[in-house]
Amino acid sequence: MESGVDAVFYWEMTYGEIIAAIEGFQQRFKIEAQLHAGMVYKLGSLIGVSVNDPKKYPKNIQKAFPNLFTDTNDEEPKQQDWQVMKERISSYNEYLKQKRGETN
Repeated sequence: MESGVDAVFYWEMTYGEIIAAIEGFQQRFKIEAQLHAGMVYKLGSLIGVSVNDPKKYPKNIQKAFPNLFTDTNDEEPKQQDWQVMKERISSYNEYLKQKRGETN
């Protein structure tokens, strides 16, 4: 796995930037490891099904991994209610005002 930081660029980084780059690399590595672990776990499950009860084995990849592959033709894009969005934006604006110490 590559760190993504060029050796020449490294010497121009501050201590804080180096720490942030290292932490980012570690976080990305952890997420990729979790993804691989999930895939291995699912593969083990599919192997178990194919050995113990082949009739229950998924017929296609969409059924084997339902959250990974979605058929866009079957699903309509979900439209979020404008009133919900308006309320969320208003709440966020109030949060920002409180954070900055502003009052109404």
